[in-house]
Amino acid sequence: MSIPRATYDPRRVFRFSLPKFEVGPKTRSIGTYLSGGLFALSYFLLFDAATLSAHAKPPSDAPHDVVPVHMTFVDWIPAICSTLGFLVVSLLDKSHLASAFSGDTWGGDGPAAWRARVVLFIGVALMAGGLAGSLTVLILKYIIPDYTGYIYYGGANVGMNGGIMISAMVLWVSQSGSDEYEYQLTV
Repeated sequence: MSIPRATYDPRRVFRFSLPKFEVGPKTRSIGTYLSGGLFALSYFLLFDAATLSAHAKPPSDAPHDVVPVHMTFVDWIPAICSTLGFLVVSLLDKSHLASAFSGDTWGGDGPAAWRARVVLFIGVALMAGGLAGSLTVLILKYIIPDYTGYIYYGGANVGMNGGIMISAMVLWVSQSGSDEYEYQLTV
């Protein structure tokens, strides 16, 4: 199956175009607040698990034993990666990406578009690495040694990183539409 030459652009990566999300100012503000709330809820999960870990008591049937596992810096590394990725993706100027994907000859494949793509890749890779790291910590630190009473620490870490990724997606979609103060100049 071949694509007709009229719709084919050799600079495109996919055969189909990405859907355009036209959001109004009200939807834009709702999405921004929803993203911020999800970000805060995600960090609350991690802080809750860290607080529970810091104040963990040994089981009541063996009061002189020590608590087998606590949250350490290893548990915080995926959170730091996901947060840095969120900041990189959120601070990216989306107009460079919009001009690169629109097929506009003025925006084209200039150096700004390539830099924006690289920065976007680094941000998404940091968030994905944070989620993969939290899953690794959950499996290696809590599930394999069979600390069933302490799996919440690792689960909260995974939930936090997943929440930050979803928060970044909600923020990206809500701010991908045209700005209400943007001027459209046509000749």
